[in-house]
Amino acid sequence: MAKFTSMVGRRRQPERFAMTKPLIHFSSLLDRAAFEHLQNKTLLPSFSHYDVWLYEHSVGFTVAKMMDMDLLAETKSAVVSALENGTDFRDFKNRLKPYLMAKGWWGEQVMLDPVDGVAKTVQLGSTRRLRVIFQTNLATAYAAGQWARIQEDKQMFPYLKYIASTAEHKRQSHMTYYGKIWAADDPIWQSIFPPNGYGCQCTVRQLTKKQALRERNEDINRQPERFTEQQKINAQNGVLDDGTDDIQWVDFTNPRTGQTVKIPFDVTPTFAHNHNNRLEDLQNLLRDKHGLDIQEGIWDTLRQYIEKRGGNGNIDELIIAHANDIPNPKWHESSMAIMREGKRLYLKYIDLIKKANSIQQPHLAIIEIMKREGVELGLPSLKVASSQSELMQEMVEALQVYPTNWLKLSNQIGKIRVEGQANRAFHSFVTDTLIRDFTHGIKPRYLPFKEHINKNLCKHGDSLILSNLERTKQARMAIYIHEFAHRLQSIMPDLQDLFTRLFNERTKNDTIQKLNDMLPENGRIYDNKEKGKRNHFPNVYYGKLYKRGGLDEPLELMTMIFESLLGGESWRYQELDTRRELLYFGLAILVRWHK
Repeated sequence: MAKFTSMVGRRRQPERFAMTKPLIHFSSLLDRAAFEHLQNKTLLPSFSHYDVWLYEHSVGFTVAKMMDMDLLAETKSAVVSALENGTDFRDFKNRLKPYLMAKGWWGEQVMLDPVDGVAKTVQLGSTRRLRVIFQTNLATAYAAGQWARIQEDKQMFPYLKYIASTAEHKRQSHMTYYGKIWAADDPIWQSIFPPNGYGCQCTVRQLTKKQALRERNEDINRQPERFTEQQKINAQNGVLDDGTDDIQWVDFTNPRTGQTVKIPFDVTPTFAHNHNNRLEDLQNLLRDKHGLDIQEGIWDTLRQYIEKRGGNGNIDELIIAHANDIPNPKWHESSMAIMREGKRLYLKYIDLIKKANSIQQPHLAIIEIMKREGVELGLPSLKVASSQSELMQEMVEALQVYPTNWLKLSNQIGKIRVEGQANRAFHSFVTDTLIRDFTHGIKPRYLPFKEHINKNLCKHGDSLILSNLERTKQARMAIYIHEFAHRLQSIMPDLQDLFTRLFNERTKNDTIQKLNDMLPENGRIYDNKEKGKRNHFPNVYYGKLYKRGGLDEPLELMTMIFESLLGGESWRYQELDTRRELLYFGLAILVRWHK
């Protein structure tokens, strides 16, 4: 197992490395991808190098203690020019040093820390700092350009090998990775793609599988002590799987923001990210700096723009954070984290999903993903009662797609009582209050359950589910999945809380309307008492609200998502897929929620 320790706001002692030789080796040809990456960075003033954190470095240009935007713009211009023209450090310094000195940004000075309001003596410009600015920005830009090419060529070169530093004095900490080979899509590259610290001269090399196996065997023959027995066996069997068990991960807390992240112990904290995940980085920066409401507004603007240009408006695959991260153990702590986990799963099994879609049975892919991820499904001994044996059998059959633990909990809480009628389906959770109401007479909606009620069979914790007999069996199976999700809302309230949080985030600024008012004039199909909120759901029913305890509760978001994923009706799945971020959300819940 990978090792985890904690490092709260602890400043790591930098290792010694040579600063006399240039760390960047120029070519006469412009690296267009590196140039565009650097040129497109946004200016981000900062007092401390911790103020601009991890992924923000991929989208922002910053220099610690450089709070003036004009100074920052000129410094960025000098770095961009150096990359574009192949300028060496001497010419870079000769351009920038006189400017900074004239502006007073040089030597030691007293500055007010905007975070704690304390005046501090700080180092501004110096020749050493200019060298760090020069080398770090060019090294990360070239790394970003290299990563872009890796993504373009990974079908031909699916493996990356971590190559030892070219520095005269190699730092001990990065030797852990020397010679390691991982797939180009392995999540580890989101944390250790070099450079992995100031002055780091490590790099990676793209390899075909044949090349990777050949080099692995050559490395084993040359230095057998550096490889485990399992790695040697794998190489003999043509397998490349170095794993990450020997990497020590730590909890590092940013002393400026309090944010805690897991990073490899031997990677400098501000470098522990992939230097070219621009879509993910812009997404995270937008959310962290301005909040979810602003983020959602940008999504809406982009959707509308794409729709006006004739596109399908589905940009969610692009704006949800990159899915190849190491799975986050706190995956459910935010709606975005859940979506990220869902997308990770979706992309992992994309071929399976495409195949199932091609035969119009996408639910089979969802079920198979759950199984492959270790989720036990079904419970033949599910407690179901009905006066119609066919409905009882249908209910038991339909619910075998749910996680076994959820079904076991259902059995512990009570029994499902299902009946059928040529009427709209519904679910009611039996409480002591409802049982008392039955003693004063049975309301019309509960008449199909008259036999259960008159024989006092209904107990607290049971569910009453009415099936619509006018629907086909396939449609009824989907109904059972939908209505059982309503039962889950009562017996697993913490699960419902995740969907409520998502709903509230998406509809914060929306007003409650009649469902019919959100439909075309010729599409009014709901009772006028049915109300909800509109916010880019696949259809208006997802946003329906129910009065519970004096509050408006969104009780159809979870039920509709589960029905669409598991119900077996291809059209319903395709409808959900128009808002793929919701598909990701539901997939992550079905696979990962094991409480």
